[in-house]
Amino acid sequence: MNANNHQLVETLNERIKELTCLYEISNIVATSTQSLEHMLQSIVNVIPRAWKFPEEAVVQLCVDEVAYFSGKLPAEHISQMHPIEISRQPRGYLAIYYDASSFQQSPFLPEEQTLLKTLAQEIAAIIERGEQKKREELMQRKFQHNDRLAILGEITAGIAHELNTPLGNILGFSQLVQDRAGDNHMKKDIEKIINSAMHAREVVKKLMFFSCEMPQHMQEVSINALVEDALDLLQISFKNAGLTVLFKKDNGEITAHVDPVQFTQVVFNLLINAIHATPKGRKLEVQLERQIDQFILIIKDEGHGIEESIREKIFEPFFTTKATGKGSGLGLSVVHGIVKNHGGQIVVESEVDRGSTFTVIFPLKQSYE
Repeated sequence: MNANNHQLVETLNERIKELTCLYEISNIVATSTQSLEHMLQSIVNVIPRAWKFPEEAVVQLCVDEVAYFSGKLPAEHISQMHPIEISRQPRGYLAIYYDASSFQQSPFLPEEQTLLKTLAQEIAAIIERGEQKKREELMQRKFQHNDRLAILGEITAGIAHELNTPLGNILGFSQLVQDRAGDNHMKKDIEKIINSAMHAREVVKKLMFFSCEMPQHMQEVSINALVEDALDLLQISFKNAGLTVLFKKDNGEITAHVDPVQFTQVVFNLLINAIHATPKGRKLEVQLERQIDQFILIIKDEGHGIEESIREKIFEPFFTTKATGKGSGLGLSVVHGIVKNHGGQIVVESEVDRGSTFTVIFPLKQSYE
């Protein structure tokens, strides 16, 4: 075999290795059921086979400061690399390394830099598709969660209306019987009936808050004053729980069109939940800020956090992580109903053992004004 034929065979072998590498990567992407991170590691493990010296080549993929390696990097090395760009933003790089002590001159073929560029672009596309898929799944879960809450709201409203009339009758007739009863023991028994009916009516009232069925009494009020009043009223609770409270607010006064009683209930419920969740000696942060056409209330604790598996359930009626008899599971459902009824939003961010942050966004004015 003459030199030209030998060179041609070598070139063809290198092209076959390159094509095989690209095929294997496509196959990994098409068939993998693993996470994006595992998929990237599998791709990195395949890439060295496309280079002239696959046994000596070490691949490094770095994306958002997370690195994937096909082997151990040599202390002294020769390298070639290409940046990873996603949506025209630099996110990392793809690099090939050889041990410098094994080569007197550069071991890289001119075609390998082109291949490296192709691989970097392909990996960028894989990452972008993976991230887009995660965003779509997150959005889908959010829509499903909102649909579930909407259905629960309709069911809850129907139940609340069905219970209101018989509870009213129980209360009315119990009070009538109590007035006519001559026996003190009987009066005490009837008092228990009345108290139980009143408790049931409060539960119904909270269900109606969740389903947005409660009437509103909207007023132009100082949001700063409402939050400060709530904090003042809970000072003893903060002290008994051994918590420090930091209140951060904009310099200017925030006024908005809200139902002051319902808004105060939102603040109370979120603060009381934060108190129960936070161990002694830690702190709570309350932030109040104004934007162009809305204001934002943020309540951040350093508590036990909310596990991801139950995070989407916390606004559902009667869902609680507290021990039996320690909570009705209606506090956050009431908050959700009031915020929704005001045309606002509530967002939860939480990390187990690090705490939770509830961000509530209210419009300064209602849409019907």
